[in-house]
Amino acid sequence: MKKNAIPSVEELNFAIDGRGVFIWGARHEGYSTLQVFSRLGIPVEAFVDSSLALQGTQAFGLEIFLPSVFFSRFSFDKVFLIIASGFFADEISEQCEEHGFLEKRDFIVYNELKRFNYQVDISGICNLKCISCPRGNFDEHRPAGFMSADVYAQVLDKILREDPYTGIISLYNWGDPLLNKALPEIVKLSNEKSVHTAISTNLSFKIDFEKVIQAKPTWFRVSNSGWGKNYETTHTGANWELFLANLYKLRDYKQQHHPDMLVEVFFHIYQHNRDDYEKMQALCNELGFTLRYRHAALAPLDNIEKVIDGVPLDPASMLTRELQFLKVEDVIPLAQAQKDRPCFYETHLWINWDLHVAQCMEWYRPDLNLVESSFLDTPIDVLWDAREQSEFCKKCKSKGIHRVYCVYGDEKLIHEKQSIPIVAAVFD
Repeated sequence: MKKNAIPSVEELNFAIDGRGVFIWGARHEGYSTLQVFSRLGIPVEAFVDSSLALQGTQAFGLEIFLPSVFFSRFSFDKVFLIIASGFFADEISEQCEEHGFLEKRDFIVYNELKRFNYQVDISGICNLKCISCPRGNFDEHRPAGFMSADVYAQVLDKILREDPYTGIISLYNWGDPLLNKALPEIVKLSNEKSVHTAISTNLSFKIDFEKVIQAKPTWFRVSNSGWGKNYETTHTGANWELFLANLYKLRDYKQQHHPDMLVEVFFHIYQHNRDDYEKMQALCNELGFTLRYRHAALAPLDNIEKVIDGVPLDPASMLTRELQFLKVEDVIPLAQAQKDRPCFYETHLWINWDLHVAQCMEWYRPDLNLVESSFLDTPIDVLWDAREQSEFCKKCKSKGIHRVYCVYGDEKLIHEKQSIPIVAAVFD
């Protein structure tokens, strides 16, 4: 992690030099890049992404190319790339260089345009106790509560003042943002500042969320882990029929109020739910949603460290391990083999609803904060230095723990292991 000099708009335009701009990464960071470039008046032509789930789809009206197609059609003298991928930016950079693209001349990594990616957990509450999540497998929790719209406005102003290339803010982490009644106002405040918003929810509740969709969030993810009783097993405390009804409501609200909203159903692959994938794909096709997938992980990273250190796990975590298709004991060696690769989470700040800044978005221990002061009272340089000097981060990376969820999220591995019934394909 380096503290680079952030280029000015003039320097960025000089590097682009009239070439067409493509964004590699059609998820959070890609959306953020697109929004920032739109604010700057720099047109973007298309996305590049290796996810097969995104092929044949568009994001914000822009085509999404597979890497093989992109490299066969475009050369570095015609296009300039912005690499906006969290887990795999280093790998993508190497791939670009193999095709003659040079860093700084022909491509730049989006993270070098800003200090952090921002995750504002506006809800300190979740209605479920999923066995793979600390909400269901951890005894100690941070204080419960919600961030108000007024406080969020102050957080947003500070982020844009200190980190002006910010284009998207995720409004969730361990809590469900739809439980916060201020969410519609929070989304509107973000839109007024030309900042995209990302929402992730279990959508298994009786709360009506029409006003949220009317406020026009950018990206809306719904987590899923199967069909019927299989879903209720791992989304512990959820109700399948309620969840299904809410998916149809989401489709209707999207059509009525915000047709451009990107909706993604995120399927967590377990042993017991693999045959449910095709039913979920058919449902998403009917609803007009994108279905993405990953191997179900054991969260938080505190539990991964326990496995490495031989510390006993609680019953909920043990059940998660039993149900996993890609086992923790198989993931850890793969992650440790990557331990010299960058940490995706170092470039993130997780701001809790009560303004504490957590050490990491994937570790859960309630007392584990990056700094003692609140986000609003802490200059960005202090936050940066705290991350750079963190002994906790060094220990995590020395064990390869920082790469564990990169392995779980690797779609290439899903295809190699034939984890779910999907069409075989070659990744580039």
